[in-house]
Amino acid sequence: MRNIDEIDRKLLNILQDNSRVTIRELSERLHLSTTPIHERIKKLEKNGYIKQYITLLDPKALGKKLTVFISVSLSSHTKEVIDAFELEVKKLPEVMECYYVSGNWDFLLKAQCNDMEDYHNFVIHKFSVIKNITQFYSSFVMSESKQTYKYEL
Repeated sequence: MRNIDEIDRKLLNILQDNSRVTIRELSERLHLSTTPIHERIKKLEKNGYIKQYITLLDPKALGKKLTVFISVSLSSHTKEVIDAFELEVKKLPEVMECYYVSGNWDFLLKAQCNDMEDYHNFVIHKFSVIKNITQFYSSFVMSESKQTYKYEL
């Protein structure tokens, strides 16, 4: 990845706050015409600084009131076992994030469910049937004090 300049940093900070901001508004805020702004955005996308544009939804508004972090141990650490586990986890809509980690556990997952009964059904019918899981541990979120996806640039 190439280095980014001060204008790129400002542009990325604005887009992190609101990815729906118009090219015209960006050009006004950054004191550049629309063409260089558009070119910079395309270059930032091409160079991998911007992965995608998303809309963040409120899980509670959607009925997803239970957030669970699941620590998972696998029976083996071969590429085939790890790849197979990751493939199965990607199929589970309840799993919002999946990380291969070091330490006492092999994976850390973040799951969103409606409630405890929904989580129980998820575990019994979807999660526990994945091959090569030797054990898992669930931590239930009681409250959230910070959630951000913004990087300080």
